Amino acid sequence: MTIWNRIRGIEDPLAPLSALVVGSGPEAERLAAALRAEPGVTVTMTAGEEALAMIRRREVAIVEIVLPAAEAKSLAEEALRAGLFVSTPSPTTRAGLRSLSDLADKNHATLRIRMNPFYYPPYREMKRLLDDDAVGRPVTLKMTVRIGKGAELPAELSPAAWIAEHELGFLALAGWMVGTAEKAFGRLEPLRTGAGPASSLLTWKFAGRHQYGFLQLDFCPQLHVRTFTEPVHRALELTGLGGIIFATRGEGQLLRSPALIVRGKSTTTAFEMVPDDWREVYPALAREAIAAVRSSAPVLATPDRALEALKILELAGG
Repeated sequence: MTIWNRIRGIEDPLAPLSALVVGSGPEAERLAAALRAEPGVTVTMTAGEEALAMIRRREVAIVEIVLPAAEAKSLAEEALRAGLFVSTPSPTTRAGLRSLSDLADKNHATLRIRMNPFYYPPYREMKRLLDDDAVGRPVTLKMTVRIGKGAELPAELSPAAWIAEHELGFLALAGWMVGTAEKAFGRLEPLRTGAGPASSLLTWKFAGRHQYGFLQLDFCPQLHVRTFTEPVHRALELTGLGGIIFATRGEGQLLRSPALIVRGKSTTTAFEMVPDDWREVYPALAREAIAAVRSSAPVLATPDRALEALKILELAGG
């Protein structure tokens, strides 16, 4: 026996774990690849009746649902009734999300609302800086989403419905970083995306005194966004009493600049070494799911965080 095998034998062997990824396309493939890369994990990708049968027979411990929200809910309900770890897109209403959360509690299952921005390293580092009081008490949070050239868009869309379906995780960062909202207003009229650039604006007041946030949503069919995934640029700008923190990118990148910049009263710090590839999200999601199953570790993207984002939309009349 080699010394390496002796050292490895000191550790307890990991119990095998089975995961089910329901859906197809790049997002499902990235999630499946991240799970397969973890030791002791086997992954099945399927959908329809076969997926439902595997869930009902409890053949898997982790269920990743990569379907539109309307289709995902019924499958998530089945998996929660089976007491499994479920990672799913959020329903687009608070009532629908509460029903899933209640079902998880009733069956002692773990429900994660898969909101990818919570697992992007620059945003997590931004949260750490806020917790460390790097810029003092937050006053305003500016959130920007620009959908660029190459995105598949309907000819007419509802901005509120688009945010609930595609950008809920990004909007939910507001509650995580600053706090709950008490009032909201929006310019969320239907947009014709084929007629050129179009914009919507969502604003809100946090419950804390003199704390405000807004989300600007731009559809820019001729804007080139540098990206390895989808042509979507996201950015955060948080102003505190002692400085400003910029997260300059998300899934895509517009400017060649550090992913995270902090400007204080007399200094500017650029975080050059923070991993800024959006694909870092998927290993983080996989590790969290495995830890939740093997050691009952908590998840970051809880239903409550998604509920707070849906609350902002509902307050704005979306």
